Formats: sequence, structure tokens, C-alpha cells
Amino acid sequence: MVALEQKALAIFKELQVKYQVELQRFMNTNRASRRGTVWSNPDRGVHIAKNARHSSKLDISSTAELNKIKRLENNARWLGYGMIAVDAVVRGVSVYSDYENGSDWHRSISAEMAGFGASTAVGIATGAFITTHLAASTLLMLTPYGWIVAIGLGFAAGFAMSIGTNTLVKKAIENIYDRKPIHTGNL
Repeated sequence: MVALEQKALAIFKELQVKYQVELQRFMNTNRASRRGTVWSNPDRGVHIAKNARHSSKLDISSTAELNKIKRLENNARWLGYGMIAVDAVVRGVSVYSDYENGSDWHRSISAEMAGFGASTAVGIATGAFITTHLAASTLLMLTPYGWIVAIGLGFAAGFAMSIGTNTLVKKAIENIYDRKPIHTGNL
């Protein structure tokens, strides 16, 4: 362990000498905490390597791999935003349909808005929690497929929780709107 630590410090010194300009440019654009990063503080890198909670971090060896992960993250984010937008449009069409048919569209919009807010919040929170915890586990050893599995499972769990929350909240709001007592067995 001591030999590896000495080797890491030697590599760090060599990196500082050979790539001084590039590292300075990188550090100017990417601010770090007061402890620094592995690029500015060799002890930080050694500490991270020794710490057990960092054992499943990604081993990125090229900028191409980093760019692939960034693209995957951005595509997953836009897919999530797209799903939220489609949900909002479908709910709006449902309310408009009730308005056109002469139904009680105030009741419909109340239920749809409450269901949209609650299901979106629960879906995002569940998806983020599952993805984060799966990504921090051993799934990252399967990189890049581990990321796809983690994001996919987080997406599926968030979607399932969102649907369940939507059903419960809409039913509760409709019952409140109609001033009916809520019976948990009939939801």
C-alpha cells in the first residue's frame, strides 16, 4: 500500500510538470472544494483510493468514455422531461374534453393538477433514489451497461410509483371535491 501511495505521488508530480498549463486551465474552469481534487491535491486522490465508500466509482480512462456517460445522462434527462410534457398534454386534453362535453371540468382540472404534481414529484424522487443507489452499488462495474440498467430500473420504479400516486391522489381529490368521505378500501 505504501509503495502504491509513493507511486501515485510520483505520477502526480510528473503530471504537474508535464501538463501544468492544461491542469491550470482545467482548475480555473472547474472549481473544487477547499480540500481540492485529485488533480490539485495528491493526498485527496490517495484518501479516495483508500476509502471503502469510493470503491465502486467509475474507472474512466478516456474522454470518449466520459462523453458517452454524459450523453447517456443527457438523453435520460430529456426522456424524463419528455414524459412529463406528454403527461401534461394528455391531462390537458382530458380536461378540455370534459369542458367540451359539458362535464364538470373544474372537478377534472382539480384532480388532474393534483395528480400531476404529486405523481411527478414522487416519480422523480423515486427514480432518482433508485438510480443513485444502484449506480453507487456494484452495477457500475458493468459500465456502460451498468448505467443503462441503473437508469432503466430507476425509470421503471419512478414510473410505477408515479402511476400509483396519481391514482390515489386523483381519487382523493375527486372525493374531496364531491365532499365524500374517503374510504381506503374503495380506492
